[in-house]
Amino acid sequence: MRTVIIMFMLITACPLISATEQIHDILIIGKDTIKLKSFPLEKLGFQIRPFDYYDFPASNCWRGYQATWKVIDDKLFLVEVVKIDEPDQKLDLISYFKANDYEPVVLDGFVFADWFSLDLTSYPKNCRHWGCSFFKTYKPKRDRPSISFENGVMVRNRYKLSPK
Repeated sequence: MRTVIIMFMLITACPLISATEQIHDILIIGKDTIKLKSFPLEKLGFQIRPFDYYDFPASNCWRGYQATWKVIDDKLFLVEVVKIDEPDQKLDLISYFKANDYEPVVLDGFVFADWFSLDLTSYPKNCRHWGCSFFKTYKPKRDRPSISFENGVMVRNRYKLSPK
């Protein structure tokens, strides 16, 4: 009986336990800046990581970097990648892609995300603290803004942009 009670307590406590929320990537679309839950650069599965770490970078950013993305003419571009613990240290994007045997399509120094075919999801607009990760499960999926890309080209935009 004691085992049953302990199991019941663990099962009911599980929704209250959550992992550390990861530092978001940033998407600039029009005049808006959106915090992303998706990490488009990780979809490439590169063997060489953007920055060297001798230890685990941080519990709130297992990637060790934050990427900034921008939509230009309905296409997704990687603008910059910064080291999470040294924001002044930026990645040389073209060299990084070439070191991973990937020939990037570059426009004005930005890398076209031609590998990316997926929905980008963002944090709720009123998300300012860790509690958003707990409550996000209870928010209806249709209310979450999303933007869809196929081979880096935007095919759907359900995100309401700020007026120009």
